[in-house]
Amino acid sequence: MERVLEAARADASDLNAYHGVQPQQVAEVSAPNDSAIAISERLLSARKCAAALEGFPGTPPASLEEAYHVQQLSLEHWPDHVAGWKVGGIPHNLRDKLDADWLAGPIFNRSVKNSAPNTCVTMPVFGGGFAAIEPELVVQLGMNGDEDRMLIGAEIASSPVPAINDYGPTAVVCDFGNNNGLLIGAEIVNWRAVKEKLDVSIWIDGKLIATRVLAELGAQASQALQFCLDHVDQQGRALTPGTLVSTGAITGIHEAGVGAQAKISFGAWGELNLRLTQVEPLEGLRRR
Repeated sequence: MERVLEAARADASDLNAYHGVQPQQVAEVSAPNDSAIAISERLLSARKCAAALEGFPGTPPASLEEAYHVQQLSLEHWPDHVAGWKVGGIPHNLRDKLDADWLAGPIFNRSVKNSAPNTCVTMPVFGGGFAAIEPELVVQLGMNGDEDRMLIGAEIASSPVPAINDYGPTAVVCDFGNNNGLLIGAEIVNWRAVKEKLDVSIWIDGKLIATRVLAELGAQASQALQFCLDHVDQQGRALTPGTLVSTGAITGIHEAGVGAQAKISFGAWGELNLRLTQVEPLEGLRRR
């Protein structure tokens, strides 16, 4: 599995450029464009300082286009490479209004970790903010679709903004899609041809939280993967081999705090064990 992570780190698209500009250097709010800058600056500052906010910093954008503009501003000033993208579903009651079924956010190089058998992996979250664990199927892009690989995984959804999902999808998009990490496990070999059902269960602090049976692996992942490919293309980017795409929560978004321990079973394809820890400040770090 280390080869999987190293490949993602070596080959994933460099989609953001760090210019050495610190958040506090951003201009004061005076115009609509400055509002996007101000939201980005506050979110970046909180993430870099590992500090929770009282709420969303300002009024969430009215449209996804505006929200992705905020996300792009933040990408330009974040000290890490993009190793992949998370895809999340938009609530059904908001899909017509936003004209989208899915949303996307970056997964950063430093936040991707490998799972090993009988090992509990620490995954950082924002204490006092939002934190949740989501069992997911992760696709690692190959040279073409036939070479795409599927891995079992877990997205660590976390934000300095408490209850960020309550502010709506545009707020989530602004803050890197509410992502703060990705844990990847064993490969599901030849996944497009797998006919067996996939049983996914998650326990948090020893309590069974949720179970779901997937009849088809391809159906779970393919729509989210295609959305990600289209979304990135529309933004004028390219996804290179090695890029990781986390394809959406299987059993739900399971909130948990610092210190929580989780076990996620993917049946015959393995399990993941993780513990949530307090995220550390990133001040002084540069892209690697």
